Amino acid sequence: MRRRELMLALSAAALAACTPPQEGKGEAPARAATDPSAVIRPLYDRYMTPDAQFPSFQEQAPWSNSLWAILSTMSARSEAINEPILDFDPLIGAQDYQLSNLNVANEAITEGSHAVVRVTFNNATTPTNIIYDLIWEDDRWKVDNIRGEGWDLRQIAAAPNADAIPH
Repeated sequence: MRRRELMLALSAAALAACTPPQEGKGEAPARAATDPSAVIRPLYDRYMTPDAQFPSFQEQAPWSNSLWAILSTMSARSEAINEPILDFDPLIGAQDYQLSNLNVANEAITEGSHAVVRVTFNNATTPTNIIYDLIWEDDRWKVDNIRGEGWDLRQIAAAPNADAIPH
């Protein structure tokens, strides 16, 4: 009898391990939702489509609460001085774009904590690397910083003086 109970328990455990998680209230999200690169890749679809419509800056990416607070404060400072503090699009590291050879890849992942995603592309003839730092917040990956060659979005947004920002 004990052997039969053990076999049933092992069978149930094997079946549970092989069953993909179902999305729903209180259940684990699907694998695609936990892949950081799958969060970043769609951000570039509009750059690859002629005459694409761009959402507001707030809706361009799933910003972390912390980064969005800093960006909101930067926006208010920018309005107060009537000059842009962020004078380029951080998703492409430039003002203008003509993207090709897009590649989005995870560089590091600590499940349920943080991740790094590298985006490489050519903008016209310029090879470009953009690094995303993501955090796991509100049960999904959110952008906590964006970095490019010679710039860091958090540093730009938090700088008290726009003249102190390296370009």
